[in-house]
Amino acid sequence: MDCAGIFREKNVTLYGSSVLPRGLRVYESLPNVISFALPLPQAIVQEVAEKGPTKTYFHHYRTCNAYIDHISYTLVLAIKAEGYDALYIPASQSVSEDGYHGLFPHKAAAVLCGLGGIGMNDLLVTRRYGAGVRLGTVMTNMPVVQAEAVENPCNGCGVCVRACPSGALFGKKWEAADSVEAMIDVRLCSAYMKKTYQGIGRGAVCGICMAACPIGRT
Repeated sequence: MDCAGIFREKNVTLYGSSVLPRGLRVYESLPNVISFALPLPQAIVQEVAEKGPTKTYFHHYRTCNAYIDHISYTLVLAIKAEGYDALYIPASQSVSEDGYHGLFPHKAAAVLCGLGGIGMNDLLVTRRYGAGVRLGTVMTNMPVVQAEAVENPCNGCGVCVRACPSGALFGKKWEAADSVEAMIDVRLCSAYMKKTYQGIGRGAVCGICMAACPIGRT
């Protein structure tokens, strides 16, 4: 199936595929993964860096998530039309009882698929766009091309750690075996957002550590 053709049609320039390690497989019948990234507008990223989260940023955040889900489902339908099975991970959805974890970590798939590395902000950092991206993930049993590993663009500068207003980032460089809890206090981060930014999506977004990343700045 021509995944690349769909990505071209949808104006996606950063994507890859990989075989999932057994420890990351949500469904044993879907051992392969396709990952892609969409960049947020540089002007919006800069606005967040200068002012913190804004209503305009939240609108772009939601619009980007909706478009990611559209692209993901387009891929799923195309894969199923070829006789294989597939499903997509929602762009933004918590499924755990504590509300802090999704069905599958998009950034784990993105690293496996050669899109970038994990920064000290616990976000995917890409060489071209920095951390200013949103991610999509499709799992499938269709054979895929194994992406080559890429060097982590994060150089450990710590700008994101110093910029975090909640103090939730631990300032640790990412290692493959690290869990989310090794990088960030997710509860402190969430509590700060809900308290400080209630007027912007009821405290659902912040983005300051994302916008602070100097990688990919033009």
